[in-house]
Amino acid sequence: MRSGSTRLAFAACALLAVAGCSEPATETGGTTAETASPSSSAAGDEEAALAAYTGMWDAVTAASHGDEDASRALDDHAVGGARELMRTALDQAAAGGAAQGEPVIDPVLTVESRERAVVADCVDDSAWRTGGAPGAAGSRKVDATLIHDGLAWRVSELRIWEAGSC
Repeated sequence: MRSGSTRLAFAACALLAVAGCSEPATETGGTTAETASPSSSAAGDEEAALAAYTGMWDAVTAASHGDEDASRALDDHAVGGARELMRTALDQAAAGGAAQGEPVIDPVLTVESRERAVVADCVDDSAWRTGGAPGAAGSRKVDATLIHDGLAWRVSELRIWEAGSC
């Protein structure tokens, strides 16, 4: 989003619980073998990556409502440019007081590899007032890139488009 354009949109949804996707180990001739199929591993990556994306928005939304712990939790879900963009947006929103209401997200995630996933989202911030820079509210296109750093999925790149872009 360009500086000086409409305010950034935030989205909230419940953090997805990430469950183990491996089937229990089985005994075969005295040895234990993993029986997780590639599709169950891919489903686990999809759930974990989506949980990172929604967790980032949960943290930002809660922080905008004044929850300082949530602001620190942003580091669990975002790195690099995405984290900096959200921190800047939180600083701008804080100048106007605590937010009211919540936006709605509708993410579509694609896992491209074991280390990279992308999200295409349409965020509706019509019902969410941040008190930051004034601007048009509405549906905004959001593009995100997530990386797996060997331990967890995190949002690394984020672009939020102007109101009416989706």
